[in-house]
Amino acid sequence: MRSNFIGAYLSWVMDSYDLGAVVITATILEKVFYPTFGLLGAVLPIIFTVVSRPLGGLLFGMLADLQGRKKALIVTVLGYSLSIGLTGLLPGYYQIGILAPVIVSLLRVVQGMFIGGDVSSSFTLAMESVSSRRGLYSGLMQSGTLLGFVLVDLLFTNLARSPGFAVNGWRVIYFVGVIPAILALVMRAKVSEPRIYLEAPKQYPLKGLSPLIQTLLVMVGFWVMIYAGPQFIPVYLGEVLHLKPQVYGLLALVMNVVGIPSMLFSGFLSDFVGRKAMGIAGVAVGLLTAIWFYASGHPSLLSMVIFGFGINLASAITPSYLAERFATFSRATGVGFSYNGAFIVAGFTQLFISQLSGAMPVSMSATVILAVGALLSMIGLAIGPETLKVSTLPTS
Repeated sequence: MRSNFIGAYLSWVMDSYDLGAVVITATILEKVFYPTFGLLGAVLPIIFTVVSRPLGGLLFGMLADLQGRKKALIVTVLGYSLSIGLTGLLPGYYQIGILAPVIVSLLRVVQGMFIGGDVSSSFTLAMESVSSRRGLYSGLMQSGTLLGFVLVDLLFTNLARSPGFAVNGWRVIYFVGVIPAILALVMRAKVSEPRIYLEAPKQYPLKGLSPLIQTLLVMVGFWVMIYAGPQFIPVYLGEVLHLKPQVYGLLALVMNVVGIPSMLFSGFLSDFVGRKAMGIAGVAVGLLTAIWFYASGHPSLLSMVIFGFGINLASAITPSYLAERFATFSRATGVGFSYNGAFIVAGFTQLFISQLSGAMPVSMSATVILAVGALLSMIGLAIGPETLKVSTLPTS
């Protein structure tokens, strides 16, 4: 089932490129589409993208459970590739007025729905297609998020050196986002339904979601940490510390590159110590490195390396942990809504930071919100089972 895993992995990489494009260009999007909003304008495109993910996770998760993982994958790639391409074509606020922020916000909502749907099918397809070393493959799968960010960071850093980048040059990032999505569609034509899915009895997916409250608590915590940490860094470096795009683009690139071996290491360890134990340990390390990073003042390459490694340890267990918590007939729905439903809360993380920064420095408000996320995920993991031992997926 190698082609299944590769197809799902490439899908997730390209999906993450599309999401990363919104994150890395947030400061520019604020000036082009939300010029009167300040810091809030920089985080609104990110918020609109992530808060619509739960609906996509639920709808496309049910499609994947009822009609197959492959069909859902093809629909989602077409959706998010179209939305990112149209974003690159939009005129700004000073060309069409209030229509600009309205249209770009709607496109972010559409993109978020298809990104949420992609999680349901790509994660489920990947985890159902491997029967051994699932933790390691989980770390590899989740690291596809960072590879997508690395690709967009590289492009951003190089384009940011050119004159006029902040005016129209940034649009190239969105146009390029359509190309790998088309390539992912070609790969998806080669995937097949996992044997586990084909042989399992089919039931209505909503009947198998009893673990949902516990898995949602874990994921809310994980993503509050991520969105107060690495996903907030480009905004923090650009809007708060006023670093130039080519400077904060490079720092974000370093942070994301280091996160890839961090996730592989964490996934590898989870095959021995367990998903639950590795998740709790990763949350603790991530919190400590975040406290140190935000307290250290001006960032350096070394601080980005340490922060990037520590903050990414916990989330590496996500694909395997979620897949092992749900029965096959409801797995895509459970995985998709657990992963994306968390954004009903976590999607507003940067808004919480923005509001809290009225009472304290932005670095401190980010640290406080991140710590709340760490506490939630630890509680969620503590009350759940160790899925390395108690799993709905067979292991060889």
